[in-house]
Amino acid sequence: MSRVDDLRESGRPIVASVSGGKDSTAMALRIRELGLEETNPVYYCYADTHWENAELTDYLEHVVKPLLGERFHSVTSKKFPGGMSDLVTHKGAFASRKMRFCTDELKKKPIRDFIREVNERHGMLAVNAVGIRAAESKARSAMLEWEPGSVLGAKLCEWTWRPLITWTIDEVVAIHTKYNIAPCSLYLRDVLPSRRIGCWPCLMSVKSEIKAVALTTPEKIDEIRELEKVVAERATERLAKRGETFESLGLNEPTFFQAKDGSGECWPIDKVVQWSKTVYGGKQYELFVPANEEERGCQMWGLCDIPDEKGGFDG
Repeated sequence: MSRVDDLRESGRPIVASVSGGKDSTAMALRIRELGLEETNPVYYCYADTHWENAELTDYLEHVVKPLLGERFHSVTSKKFPGGMSDLVTHKGAFASRKMRFCTDELKKKPIRDFIREVNERHGMLAVNAVGIRAAESKARSAMLEWEPGSVLGAKLCEWTWRPLITWTIDEVVAIHTKYNIAPCSLYLRDVLPSRRIGCWPCLMSVKSEIKAVALTTPEKIDEIRELEKVVAERATERLAKRGETFESLGLNEPTFFQAKDGSGECWPIDKVVQWSKTVYGGKQYELFVPANEEERGCQMWGLCDIPDEKGGFDG
């Protein structure tokens, strides 16, 4: 018997983490295809950070929720119900590559709390399914399809299951096509299509992603600019209580992005946006969109002949 057969026989609950991205949607389709919704209690859990692109929110509301029905559950931080803005304002600091407290507070803890509720409801530990593929990174290539326990916490899950660990991007596209499910429109942009979906922007964003935020949702840059002011004021107040300042500590005021080289250098959002529009080491502004960015994001989905602006199938 396979592990999936064992899972069916056990009747153990499955909590599948979904994001609205292509891989987690493909995972949900695969779980349904395997018939597990008929044999096991299945819960699809989305951690809402209140920092997502409006197009992703729309996709979740009009595609993912109708697809998954009452099995879809959205969770938020109990401590920071307003999401990212609440979190960084409270801390008087932005997360960084070394201190990714945004992931812990806004995603891991809410999902962990939800899984605990499911465990209590069914009187047994759940299996946590995640849409990770080995082809995504070197670190993920070392992960197993089935792993005892959970990285979210000790004694939280019986197994962590990665149904798509060996899948290629072509297989992800194929299962969307098979069930006539459109991907999120962020993948289908004519210019600067998204390669991944999540926080908009993520503190780990690459240059092209920051550029996409500035060009397509300039109001988000305005929001970050104001948030940088609020966080700096909050941090200044806390330092003053200790008789310290940023200058006395040799620090810059906190900003959303920090240098990749680990120097801790902080650039205000407007400087980061300027840099995102440059080439050749940030010394020259692009006059034309590079050829690879002119390609329609829908090419990989075989949707080039479908002009639906929302990225949906037309029939």
